Amino acid sequence: MKHLIIALWLALVLAPVAHVKAATVDTLAVFSNAMGKPIRTLVISPKQSKAGQRFPTVYVLHGYSGNPDRTLKEDIPSLPELADQYGILFIIPDGGFDSWYINSPVRKNSQYETFVGEELVSYIDQHYPTMAVRDQRGLMGWSMGGHGALYVGLKHANSFGALGSMCGAVDFLPLVADFGIDKLVGADSTKWKYFNVMDNARYFVFSQQQLVISCGAADPFLAYNRRLHEYLDQHHVAHTYIESAGAHDHAYWSNAAKYQVLWFSLFFTSPR
Repeated sequence: MKHLIIALWLALVLAPVAHVKAATVDTLAVFSNAMGKPIRTLVISPKQSKAGQRFPTVYVLHGYSGNPDRTLKEDIPSLPELADQYGILFIIPDGGFDSWYINSPVRKNSQYETFVGEELVSYIDQHYPTMAVRDQRGLMGWSMGGHGALYVGLKHANSFGALGSMCGAVDFLPLVADFGIDKLVGADSTKWKYFNVMDNARYFVFSQQQLVISCGAADPFLAYNRRLHEYLDQHHVAHTYIESAGAHDHAYWSNAAKYQVLWFSLFFTSPR
C-alpha cells in the first residue's frame, strides 16, 4: 500500500493542472418515475478539445445531510478542475437529507437505488456526450454516499465498472437507530441486512468491478472500513485500500477525492 500511495502522490504532483476553469456546470431537474418527483442534479462537463469528443463519467454521491450545491462549495470544490484535468464528466444527484441511496420499503418516494443506478444513468447517456459503456462509468461517494456508491454500484454492476468509497458507512447496522436509517428500513430487523454493504460484500466476488476504498485514521468509521478491506482480501476481490491521516470532515474527503479521481482516470484509460 505504501508504494501505491507514493505512486498516486507523484501522479498528482506531476499531472498537468488546468489554470483556467473551462468546465461547465449544468443544473438539472431529472424526473424519477420510481419516486414520482424531479431530482435536482448537477452535471460538470469538461472542456471539449475536439468536435464529437465523448467522456467517461463518474457519479458522485454526497453524504448525510448534504446536497449537490454543498458538494461544489464545501465538500469537493475541485471537481470542475478535476473534470478538465482528467476529461471526466461528473454527475452529482441530490440524494436527499438521509436517503442512504436505497430503495426504501417504507418510503415509496425514496427509491434512490433505482434513480441513481438506472434512471439517472439512462438520462445522462441520452443528453450528454458520454462513453456509454460499463468500463467508462464510475460511482463514488463519501460517508452515506460511500455506502451508496458501493451498494448501488453492486446492485447495478452492469452499469458501473468502478466504485469508490471515502470514509463510507459500509456497515450501517450499528447506526440504524441514528441518521434516519430506521425510518427507511422499517422495524423488521431481519431485513436490515439486505440494505447493508457489509452484508452484501460477498457478491463483490462475482461482480467483476474494481474498487477503491479510503478512510482517515481518525475517522469513526475506520473499523468498518478495515473490516470490509479484510473481507475483500480474504475472498480475493480486487480492490485498492488507502488509509491515511484525516477525520470525518470536509478536509479529508476533499483531499481523498483527488486521489480517487486519479484512480478512476487510470481505470478508464487502462487497456483491457
